[in-house]
Amino acid sequence: MSSFKSAATSFLGTAVLLTAVAVPALAAPAATSPAKTVAPAVQVQKPQAQGVVITPKTILSQTKEHDIKVSVPVISGLEDKAYQAQLNATLLKQAQDAITETQQGAKENAADAKKYGYDLRPYALDISYEVQSTGKLVSFSVQTYVYTGGAHGMADVTYYTIANQAKAKQLTLADLFQPGYDYHTILNQMIKLQIKEANTAEGFDIYSFENISDNQSFSFEKGDLVIHFGQYEIAPYAAGMPSFTIPAHRFHNLLKPEIAALLR
Repeated sequence: MSSFKSAATSFLGTAVLLTAVAVPALAAPAATSPAKTVAPAVQVQKPQAQGVVITPKTILSQTKEHDIKVSVPVISGLEDKAYQAQLNATLLKQAQDAITETQQGAKENAADAKKYGYDLRPYALDISYEVQSTGKLVSFSVQTYVYTGGAHGMADVTYYTIANQAKAKQLTLADLFQPGYDYHTILNQMIKLQIKEANTAEGFDIYSFENISDNQSFSFEKGDLVIHFGQYEIAPYAAGMPSFTIPAHRFHNLLKPEIAALLR
């Protein structure tokens, strides 16, 4: 899965669908106005990890050239304050970089539309987040949608699962399981079984899947493990961003004891 940073550095091929935090529509600023930060009128409550609060920092910018709606997660309450500050700074910078690239690209697109006489299609950038926290694991996703013309935009989601400890750490899939367990084979088999069922229901093969990676995107939802794939990663665009839920009883005995403890 590409990182959220890739959405900032390669906005022509990345994107976000947002709606983890609902932000009401506001009046568009003047065409010459820069992106500005606003407070949402309504704070939507989401499930959050024990002692941790995640709130939105909202940035809106709308002109005839672009439409930008950004809601960046701001994390507070982590035990590791240095990690928390670094994470918040990184999330904000990545969003700001994506905004700058979208505005610059939109300006160039508008100039080309005027020069060559084609209809102007405003660029769009939409960034939001969703919280999936369980126990002492701080789990959320940052979703990005970018439209730069053409038939459709592109979407990308980056998943974060953080162990809320004195020394915080962002976990990878490989960090979850005890050494010596072939979790690849176990998860691959369960994903392939779900794919087989989906293909049977559709009447044709939709997916092209072989193996998960150690850095495969994942989240925990209601105790279950969810494996996520990006657009085009294992299926055509029409399939969206596939995900596969692995029930807790199928993997829980494979977890490292410290990870199992964090899930409680």
